[in-house]
Amino acid sequence: MKLNTTTIQLFVFIVLLSTIYSFAQQKSLAEAKLVVDSFLPQKDSIISIGVLINLQDDWHIYWKNPGDSGLPTEVDFIIPKDFTISEIKFPAPEIFSSDEIVNYGYSHQVLLIANLYIPKNHIQKEVNILAKLTSLICKDLCKPFDTTLTIKLDLTKDFYPTKLVSDEFDYTRNLLSIFDQNIKVSVIKNSNSVSLLVDKKILSESEISRVEFYPYKAGVFKNKVNQPNYDFGKYLELVLEPDPFRVENPTYINGIIVLNDDHNKSYEINLPITD
Repeated sequence: MKLNTTTIQLFVFIVLLSTIYSFAQQKSLAEAKLVVDSFLPQKDSIISIGVLINLQDDWHIYWKNPGDSGLPTEVDFIIPKDFTISEIKFPAPEIFSSDEIVNYGYSHQVLLIANLYIPKNHIQKEVNILAKLTSLICKDLCKPFDTTLTIKLDLTKDFYPTKLVSDEFDYTRNLLSIFDQNIKVSVIKNSNSVSLLVDKKILSESEISRVEFYPYKAGVFKNKVNQPNYDFGKYLELVLEPDPFRVENPTYINGIIVLNDDHNKSYEINLPITD
């Protein structure tokens, strides 16, 4: 059958329209942009900058340790010469599970924060900051969500973000894991596992009744939705089982602990595993 020119053009148009619609639909599943908190150039030498990610309902993105599947979310900044920037600070993640698969990540919205350090005696009036976001978004299936974000900063004027952005920075800072010397944690190496022992009487507001551990590195410990705790009076014991498919034996307990199921407060630990 021979197709005339009009029919061919119509077919191409329909295919092109379908492709554009499909791309737009996928793009709208997640959106990201660079945002900046307030700063006063004459006073501040550090600017808080963040990657703000919004996701459609039921979609999620991954933490620095994705868990049993997925890919870690990564941000690579491209900044002017002599400027420096910190590593991305991740808030404590949520847990997503299906069957035996356990993942760590974020739904709805997340802000990933870094500190941009302005060099002394800089001469630039305006600077361009680029951020390459590499990530994966998942629901029933997963799709890559990679994009390059840009923002121009005027270093001659005071800057104040919208209240929504300012509130998001404040909210996220309260979710960042902290190192607290009052949190007393010790490590015991067992024959086939590692035990975390957490002192129960270290929080002024309440006694610790439960502890969970999320490792920074994937493939070291077995991930569990419900991490069993054992109460020994003065302390709680959390037993960590090594991942059966690990490529090396763990030498450190490096990650965050969440106390009393309060994901709004988490604490960093980095403890050696000794015999």
